[in-house]
Amino acid sequence: MRLEHDFDFLCNGCGRREAIGRPFVCPDCGEPMSLRSHAPFTDIEMRQAPRSMWDYFRLLPIERSDHVVTLGEGATPLVRAPRLAARYGLGEVRVKNEMANPTGSFKDRQVSVGITHAVETGCDTVAVVSSGNVGVATAAYAARAGLRAVLFMHGQAGAGKIAQAAAHGATVLRIDTPAPSEAFRLCLEACEKWGWAHLSTAGMYEPWNVEGAKTIAYELWQQYNCELPEWVVAPVGGGGLLGGIWRGFLDLVRLGLIEKPPRLAGMQAAGCAPFVRAVEEGTPFLETLKHPWPNPKTIAGGIADDIIFDGHTVLPAVRTTNGAAIAVDDPAIMEGAHILARDEGLLCELTCAGVIPALAHLPGADKNTRACCVVTGNGLKEMDYYRKLVPEPVRIPPTLEAVEEALGRA
Repeated sequence: MRLEHDFDFLCNGCGRREAIGRPFVCPDCGEPMSLRSHAPFTDIEMRQAPRSMWDYFRLLPIERSDHVVTLGEGATPLVRAPRLAARYGLGEVRVKNEMANPTGSFKDRQVSVGITHAVETGCDTVAVVSSGNVGVATAAYAARAGLRAVLFMHGQAGAGKIAQAAAHGATVLRIDTPAPSEAFRLCLEACEKWGWAHLSTAGMYEPWNVEGAKTIAYELWQQYNCELPEWVVAPVGGGGLLGGIWRGFLDLVRLGLIEKPPRLAGMQAAGCAPFVRAVEEGTPFLETLKHPWPNPKTIAGGIADDIIFDGHTVLPAVRTTNGAAIAVDDPAIMEGAHILARDEGLLCELTCAGVIPALAHLPGADKNTRACCVVTGNGLKEMDYYRKLVPEPVRIPPTLEAVEEALGRA
């Protein structure tokens, strides 16, 4: 079988390797294990601009290409942001625009792999825990695959994202708890009882579901013409995104394309920052699970995870790259969203807007530093928020004089 030949499990905690199978918990140290590719991929292949993330099929843990469930995810733009660079005193800033994915967020990459794996294992129902984007992606890709989707939406889920998910025909359950870990427990019990595929993007529960994030690293290498920036900054909730990007860079190291990954910075909302706390205190991953963040409270609901579900990858991602964990408060998150929209024309959701003010807190950064911000979700998902803040249109009669008067007032 292809997977047995090209993939195995690796424990990032102690380095143990195991053949693919269940359970995917390290027998030595008890940490969850991650999938690791040792498939070949050439320099020439990697240099070609991808049409979708599935151009990297051989680096993804799927048996057959004709099983792939896709809506054209990946191959997202890398946008130069000169005004952001000037604002924060950096040499260069670019934005990896994951808003361009089919359902408007990077979760499409992860769900495309996860649901393809579910198809290959013969499941007819998929279930996720979500604050929004992964639920939307799961609903859309389940519709594409002809599967039933059951969504466990916790207390941080926004109404707009719930409506978007329901429009794809998913069954949406609003779980009466603010704690994502409680919703995870319920979802896992349901999957165990009824044989559903668990599609939540938390690698500690199902390592296939976070593999799609690796392809962001591959694309960045190609888009930067092999000259990666000093810093890559991404939002952290459970940590699967930044942990996946790190493992993608490790694939590039294995293939001999880079010597080492860039420095990685994870941004969390100050009102729910278990990752930042763990980095600052040097806490081992398994110990972090014993201390959920009490009463998560932030406007960035999409990253308000009370535990670091992918701490087994995101903690070493930051620790081994001399990276940073940056807490951003809600006023700065809101300001970041408006700066990105007004300076660079990109309207993002609040979940990821904190990566913009995080640029001011990169250790050692100066006028020569190059940085990339991963902007993960489309602001069109949160128009209720933006609608409350923008002024009403100026009403005028259809005359040039009225236009002149209105512009003068403005």
